[in-house]
Formats: sequence, C-alpha cells, structure tokens
Amino acid sequence: MNFQLSLLVQLQQLDLKLHDLEKQQQQIPERLHAAQSPVDEARKRAEDLKTLLETIAAERRNGEDDLSAHESHVQKMRGRLNELKTNKEYQAHLFELELANKKKDGLEERVLLAMERGEEKRKELDEVEKQLRELIQTLEQEKGELEALSAKLADEVAQIGQEKQGLIASLEKRVHHRYSMLKSSMQLVVVATVQGETCQGCQLHIPPQLVASVKRADDLLTCPYCHRILYYEAALHEAGVDAEEPVAQEQVEG
Repeated sequence: MNFQLSLLVQLQQLDLKLHDLEKQQQQIPERLHAAQSPVDEARKRAEDLKTLLETIAAERRNGEDDLSAHESHVQKMRGRLNELKTNKEYQAHLFELELANKKKDGLEERVLLAMERGEEKRKELDEVEKQLRELIQTLEQEKGELEALSAKLADEVAQIGQEKQGLIASLEKRVHHRYSMLKSSMQLVVVATVQGETCQGCQLHIPPQLVASVKRADDLLTCPYCHRILYYEAALHEAGVDAEEPVAQEQVEG
C-alpha cells in the first residue's frame, strides 16, 4: 500500500478522535449548566419564600396590632353600658357592640389565617432548603467529575496532537496540503473506503477500473464525485495499519 496513503488514513483516524474529544470538551459547560440550573432555581425559590414569610409576618403583626386596638375599643364600649340612661341608648349601644364584636372576630380570623399561612410556607421553605442542600452536594460532585474529565480530555487532546505532528512530519508536504484543503471543505472525513464498487464517502458507484486501481493502492486516487481520497480496507490491513472499523463513515459530511 502507498505509504503516504496509509499515513493519511492514520491521520484521519486521529482527526476523528480529536473531533470526538473536542466535542466532549464543548459539552462540559453545558453539563455544568444543567447541574447548576436546579440549584439556582431552588435558591431563588428559597429566597422568594423568605420574602413571602417576611410579608406574612408583617401582615400578622399588623393584624395583631389592629386586633389589640380594637379589643381596647370594645372594652371601652362595654364600660359605657352602665353610663347610658335610656333604654333606646342602651339598645343602640348594644347593637354597636355586636357589630364591634363581629369585627373583632374578623380580625382574629385574619391573624389566624396569617399564622396558618406562615406555618405552611415555613414548612415549604424547610423542604426547599433541604432540596437545595442536596442539589448543592450533587453539583459539587458533578463539578469534581467534570473537572477530572476536562483534565483527562485535555491530556488526550495533547497526546493526539503530538501523534499528529509525528504523522505530518512523515507526510510529503504536497500530500498534507491536499489533505488539509479537502478537510477544510469537507469538515471531517477526507479519506473514504471503497466497499464493492461504492465510495463510502458519497455512497455513489465508481467505475470498476478505478476500484481496481484503489485496491492496488499504488497511488492517491480520488472519488470522481466527492473528490475524497479513496482506499481499500484489505490493502490497509495488509500494510499493517490498525484501521478501527470503517473510519467513522456515519460522520461523513457533504
């Protein structure tokens, strides 16, 4: 097999691995955001509940102040009963006293409702804060795992970068230039296998004479349709290159 072609296949395998690693690196911030979002939501919910509890506490205090003032007013009204001289005045005052007592009942209910609502929201806040603590713990664990993954990926990227430089150093400049130009236009897969009489880059049928030439692997040959550099899998194995399954054909673009 043409030595330059075998190097190109290996170079593409490294580029595909590098692409996958870089994709994983790009996903790390997204994964971190996904872990952070529930924490932010729970924290905001806790803050909202605290603000609501303060409002409820203020409403309760105002209600208790109003109730206390009204109870004093009712006591004074009761004290005036003995001062009334006519039955008409007495009955009118009793009516006013009855209305005052009803208002007192309403004020008491207002305070009671504020107390009950405060207890309900306090329990809800306790639950949210418990969830928040658990979410923070999960987030810290996820951060640690992502930091370790980021370091691991960075090491692998650096290692592949070194391997690539070694391959590129062995490539003829014109061959590497050709590969680079194709890669810039095709984004990913530049070197494609031939299976049967079909280019696996574009899935189009190529002439039998070209297939025979590709199998001999004496030179760099390209698909007449997609212009990818072609190689034959069996020739690759005969050359002793570890081809790892047909090179990521599912990733072929364009």
